[in-house]
Amino acid sequence: MSRFTVFTLMFLLAAAVAPAHVTVSPLDSKAGATQNYELRVHNEAKAATTSLELEIPEGVTVLDVAKPEAGSFVTAKTGDRITRVTWKVQVPVGKYLALKFSAKNPAAANEVHWVVHEKLADG
Repeated sequence: MSRFTVFTLMFLLAAAVAPAHVTVSPLDSKAGATQNYELRVHNEAKAATTSLELEIPEGVTVLDVAKPEAGSFVTAKTGDRITRVTWKVQVPVGKYLALKFSAKNPAAANEVHWVVHEKLADG
């Protein structure tokens, strides 16, 4: 059984110290499988989160992005492949939000590094 590991990297645009925890889960998944994922943000900043941008790693094919209950999303593509998903959402201070999407994992077992950019209301 081939498995690959998912790592989440967080880049905050508004602060030098990480005021929020952003993860992509699950952390482990089968190579070549279709997987339901969640981008989770726990906002511990002093301002609301206003958007999250997820860069899709090479080899991962996004199949579907669920519309958040409150907010919207847009995708960017290179050819037919989704390479970025940007959610416009409000995550108040002290709150949590899970954004769902499904993707086909790379065929070969390897590590996948997710890059997330978070924007806060205070710039």
